[in-house]
Amino acid sequence: MIKPLRKRHLQIWSMLMVLLPVSIIMSRLSTPRNATDKLLQASSNTAYPLVVKTISKENYDVTIRKANDSSFQLEWINKKTLTVPTATIYKVIAGSNDTKNGLLIGRIEARGAYRFAVDKSFQPLYFSSFQLLLYDFIHQQVIDSINFRQ
Repeated sequence: MIKPLRKRHLQIWSMLMVLLPVSIIMSRLSTPRNATDKLLQASSNTAYPLVVKTISKENYDVTIRKANDSSFQLEWINKKTLTVPTATIYKVIAGSNDTKNGLLIGRIEARGAYRFAVDKSFQPLYFSSFQLLLYDFIHQQVIDSINFRQ
C-alpha cells in the first residue's frame, strides 16, 4: 500500500470505529418496546341479552341475539375445532347457494365463540327470506347451510 492509501484506510477505520457502536446503540433505542399490558388478540364482543332464535347442530350453535336498542348480533359457538381453516359465514337468499350475491358476515376459525353485528334483516319476520351458509373459500364449496325458519 502506498502512503496516501494507508492514511485513507486509517481514516475510514477510525470513522467506522466510532460510527458502528453509535449506530448500534441508536438502533436499539429507536426500536419500540412490546406492549405487555395489551392483548395481542382483540377481545370478543359481549353477547346481547335477548335471544331471538337458536339452532344447535353437532359441531356448533348459532344464535341470533338482540340488544335493548333493537340492534342484532349473530353468535356462532364452535363446539369442536373446524376441519376447514378457511370457513366464512354468508347470508344468502333462501334456497340459494350463491355466495357472490350474498352478504359476508364473518370468518370463523377454531373452537370458541364468535359474535358479529348484523343488520335488522335478522328479525324473526325475515327468517323465511334468507339462510346462512358456512363456506370454504379456498376449496370453493359450501360446508353447511342454516335455515332459521324451522
